[in-house]
Amino acid sequence: PRWDGDPIERFVAKLRAVAASVDVVGTVADVPQSVQTFLRENDIPLVVTMAPDDRLNLYPWPDDLEISRRNVVPDDVTSITAAEAGVIETGSLVLRSSPKSPTGMNFLPENHIVILHQEQLVKNLEDGWVSAHDSSGGVPRTVNLVTGPSKTADIEQTIEYGAHGPRRLHVVLLVGA
Repeated sequence: PRWDGDPIERFVAKLRAVAASVDVVGTVADVPQSVQTFLRENDIPLVVTMAPDDRLNLYPWPDDLEISRRNVVPDDVTSITAAEAGVIETGSLVLRSSPKSPTGMNFLPENHIVILHQEQLVKNLEDGWVSAHDSSGGVPRTVNLVTGPSKTADIEQTIEYGAHGPRRLHVVLLVGA
């Protein structure tokens, strides 16, 4: 597929079109601020479960954010993970499983926050698969393509969020250093 225009704008527009929230930030220090703003604006406790992924250690997490570094359990409300890629064509996130990125983080909590860097944006789904493969050193056990929060329109054709996974998806896209 071909498209004109800025790839970041397209990626953000695609995510917002499927009811995800997106915050484009310019510095590593802005990432925790984006997370806190999302939580506060949605009246969500400042308590998160963060994947034990070393990439998430890059950010200056504030003391008032209560962080558990582990896989999620059913009572967890918000998870934070890192993505392997963001697909410009569809606004999809490529999330692969590993001991440091458990799949449950993507589906169990009511709120899912995903951190992505501009250089991880790829043009299409095929390139997303390549990113998942290359970041795993081979074929990963599981690859999830997430495009927006979980939703269904099965009940009287009314959209319901959180049907089979997170009610809210928030993406923090870091475009600076």
